Formats: sequence, structure tokens, C-alpha cells
Amino acid sequence: MPDDFKTAKAALAKLHNDMETINPLVKPSYLSVIEQMERTMEPIRRQQLEISRALEMSGAAARIKEIASANQHWQEVIKEATASSRIAESLYAAHQSWLDQLKPLQQDFSRISQLQASAKLTLCDASLQLTATERLMAGIDFEAIRSRFQIEMPVISGLENSIAHVAASYGSLAESLHDISDITRLPSFVLPGATREIYTTSFALETLRPLDERDEEDAETEIQLVTEVELETSGCIALLQQVDPGLARPYIGARDALHGNNADRARHILSSLRELWNHLLRRLAPDEFVAAWIPGITNHKDLLHEGKPTRRARVLYVCRELNNDPLTDFLMHDTRALVKLIELFNRVHELETELTDEQLRAILLKTDSWLMYILQIWVGGDGK
Repeated sequence: MPDDFKTAKAALAKLHNDMETINPLVKPSYLSVIEQMERTMEPIRRQQLEISRALEMSGAAARIKEIASANQHWQEVIKEATASSRIAESLYAAHQSWLDQLKPLQQDFSRISQLQASAKLTLCDASLQLTATERLMAGIDFEAIRSRFQIEMPVISGLENSIAHVAASYGSLAESLHDISDITRLPSFVLPGATREIYTTSFALETLRPLDERDEEDAETEIQLVTEVELETSGCIALLQQVDPGLARPYIGARDALHGNNADRARHILSSLRELWNHLLRRLAPDEFVAAWIPGITNHKDLLHEGKPTRRARVLYVCRELNNDPLTDFLMHDTRALVKLIELFNRVHELETELTDEQLRAILLKTDSWLMYILQIWVGGDGK
């Protein structure tokens, strides 16, 4: 793990721990917490600048321009946030999920300060994860993947196009959130979940690169980040069971297969992912509910095909309670990217190329992350 990244990660972990274990008898200094965050982010800003320079030299900058811009945007929001009247507005308009997180800390640390610090920690975490994403994306060569696995051009170009749209929609989501109050109006999982989705996509693609082409110094960073994602998404099965136990059972079987000795486990895992994808969106957004909801939408374009709701219509329906167009657009493109990733991994397997444990783990991790995200949104919309 690069020293700057390791230092920043350790500093952020300490800040999180300090926020969670505040002694009610000792009133912490809000400004001191913010100053610590500023110092923590400085090495990340330096590392991001180094990555940006390397990308310009490699010609890969255009592909991840939106991610880099979003990262810079988060850092600007962190720097510009102050204990002003905007913070009071943040508290007044904050989504209940943020306020719930603050309940254990209400004694001596003002709720306004808590909300400000909590949101800034979320942004720091997002910036760290985006910096890792930039580094991974910089090393991805779609033509090399196509050549190595002998994948048909439509499959590769479809995946590359979907990744570009995910990055652009994440950038649009970031730009729509101008300050702390914009961020805290949305549920607390929205920004971390979207950033995690970008990261898990890049990690899945990274596993398709030969080991000798990867940077060994980054390996420790990836191990830590992947472990954190696994912890963050550990509740996805419980949420899936809440939706439909019939979908949860084969998916649990797919995850169990990863650790088994079955020679056919890759097919088992990939077929379970396709089955999950084919049915989950329809379960979250049933035809009759979506059809009844569509007439109330101002723009009906691309919501029906041959009388059936389209994928766009179903995603819009799942996100209807959030009423946030950039977020809905991101989820739509992110869902398409997952489908394209599964298609690519399946094609690699069909061509009799043995998928590694790391590759299977990566596509399951990506699916866990997507499940956690869309199901959290679904539950927030009353799950119906």
C-alpha cells in the first residue's frame, strides 16, 4: 500500500473511531475534528495529482475524467464546508438516516457539529475510494482484455460503453450535490453506495489483467478496500430474503460455491447471477405496479416496450421516493454495467478459460454491492 494512502486510511479510521466513542464527559472540539480531516486528505490530494499526471501521459485520462472530476469536487466540498448558517440548514433538512446515526452522540457534541463532521467523513471515505478507482481504471485496457480472452468486439464495446456512462452519471450525481446540506438531504447510504459501486466495477475489471501487469504496491490497498466492501455489503442477503426467499436461496448457493471444490462452480455462480438479474428487477418493480404508476410521470419516453415496462421504467419506479434524477440515472447505468460485466465473465467461461478465485470473488462482490444498493433504495421506498 502506498505510504500516503496507508497514512490517510489510518487517520480516517481513527477519526471514525473517535466519532463513535466520544466520552460524554469530555466535550470534543468540532474545529479540531475538521482540521484533522484536512490534514488527512492532503496526502490523498497529492496522490490524485500524481495519478492525473500519469493518466495524461498514458492517454487514458478521457476514460476516467468524470471520476477524477468527481473526486476533486468532493475535496472542494470538504474544504469549503464551514460551521455557518448552512450547517443549521443541513440539520433541518437532513434525511432521518443521518439523524439516526447521531443519536448515540447527542450529549455534549452538538447535533449540528456531529452532522457536519459525519458528512465530511463520508466525503473523505468517498475520495479515498475514488482515488483507488482512478488508479485501477488507469490500468484497464479493453482491447487487451478482448485479445487475451478472444472476446467478440460487441461484448467488449458494450462493456466499455457502459463503464463510460457509469462514470459520467457518477460525475453528474457529484456535481448535483453542491454542499453538505445537499448530501445530507439524501439517505446516508446514497453517496457511499454509489462510490462503492464505481470501485467494485473497477476491481472486477482489474482481475482480468495478468498478475504480472499489476502494481504490487497497490495489492495491500486492494485487500483492505475489498475487505471493507465485504463488511459493508454483508447485509445484502438479509435484504434479498426480505424481498424474495426464492431468489435468496440460489444466490446463497452461488456464494457458497466459491469456497467449494466443485469443478463446475464457475458455471453455477454465473448462472445464478443471470437468474438473479433476470428476476430481481421485475420483483422489485412488478409490471402491474409500474404500469399503474407510469401515467403520473411527466415524460413517458422509453418507459414501455410492447406494453411492458422497460428496465428504465423499473429503475425509475424503485427510485421514485428519492425523487433525484442524477441518482436514478446513475443507478440505471450502473445496473447496465453489472449486466455487461456478467455477460463478459460468462463469455470468458464459455470459451473454456478457467476463471480464477479472484475473478469469481470480484463478480460476486460487485453483485453484492449492487444488491445492497438497490435494495436499500427499495426499502427506503417502503418496499412496494
